[in-house]
Amino acid sequence: MPTKPMLPLIDPDYLIIEHDPDKLRAYARGLLHQLRNPSRSYSFEMVKVATVWLVGAYVDARVPLAPEMWAAIRFEATKPADPNGKAPSAASLYAVAKHVREGVGLPQQRTRRSRNKDSEPGSNAAQKSAEATIRGWRKLDHYRRNVLLYRDPRAFSRQNGVKE
Repeated sequence: MPTKPMLPLIDPDYLIIEHDPDKLRAYARGLLHQLRNPSRSYSFEMVKVATVWLVGAYVDARVPLAPEMWAAIRFEATKPADPNGKAPSAASLYAVAKHVREGVGLPQQRTRRSRNKDSEPGSNAAQKSAEATIRGWRKLDHYRRNVLLYRDPRAFSRQNGVKE
């Protein structure tokens, strides 16, 4: 009998503090399963909220992030900073997603099932899915700070009040 995926509780009045790497990985697997197999009881919006919590929990627990995220961080760090400050680098979403997909790979996400069972996903569905993942990561302060750290450790230190 297959085990039920482990999903974090989503409640604005309840904060989960978890530092056990095995439990965090179980939550990550559960969220990925839920993303691939949507249900009414744990909506796509709940998966998005839980994913943001999960990345923060990984950081708080000092557990290394997924290799896909590190690949994106390192790639963006090799590019100049975004002159507008809207993204951690001047690299396009397309370029970052392509680099990660060709390097360590990203699991293809399916957020909605087509009503037309004969329709196939577009040839660029995996790329678009990866771009959406990167777009979400770029919003995370932790992700942006890591790009700066890899690009210019001195600038990172100055920005975070560390004396040289």
